[in-house]
Amino acid sequence: MGKDGDSKMSKDELKEEHVRLTSRQKLLETEWEQVQAIFQKLSHTYEESKGTFSTGRYGQLKDMIKGATSDDNLNRIRSVIQEPAPGAGGVTSLLSKAKELSAAGEAQAGAAATAPAKQGKVSGFMKKLKNITGFSDEPIKAEDVMSESELQRDNGRKKRVIQRHVTQFSKALTILEKLKETYEASKSRAPPKRYQELKDMIKATVAEKI
Repeated sequence: MGKDGDSKMSKDELKEEHVRLTSRQKLLETEWEQVQAIFQKLSHTYEESKGTFSTGRYGQLKDMIKGATSDDNLNRIRSVIQEPAPGAGGVTSLLSKAKELSAAGEAQAGAAATAPAKQGKVSGFMKKLKNITGFSDEPIKAEDVMSESELQRDNGRKKRVIQRHVTQFSKALTILEKLKETYEASKSRAPPKRYQELKDMIKATVAEKI
């Protein structure tokens, strides 16, 4: 949604979007560390393998590539790139549910003597929710003290940051998919020729700037 779209949103809608964008940005930043770790591990294990004789190193090179391009790694990156639809089981819906249960908890507080078990369930859910989302039950949040124009500007900034992250993830995915395709194509080569190709694949991959 562009700037014009943001200007048509109410303050409550801007606040809700700010929460969603903040959550999305944090997720991308956390997941990016995992993606970087894939490339770092590939580079590190490749350098370590240089002290191994070629017959033993051949198998190590294959394992390095298969590990970096595993279905788990590729699917995880794909899932991060695919942004969930707003309200589809995301942070927004969790916060909405939290407000409902918080209100229910306050109502139950006056009747604690007659319904302690139910109140305990509400408190337990809120604790779990805070652990999952990282949100606190403190009354003052960033969105609560920001003006509409500040929310619009910060939402726009977060969208740009998120887009840069998504571009990084897309590039990393393309690099790993290419490595996997090249690895599969190399299976028809004789071991001596393939050994050199495996080394070249890894060197080309870790040399990429992501």
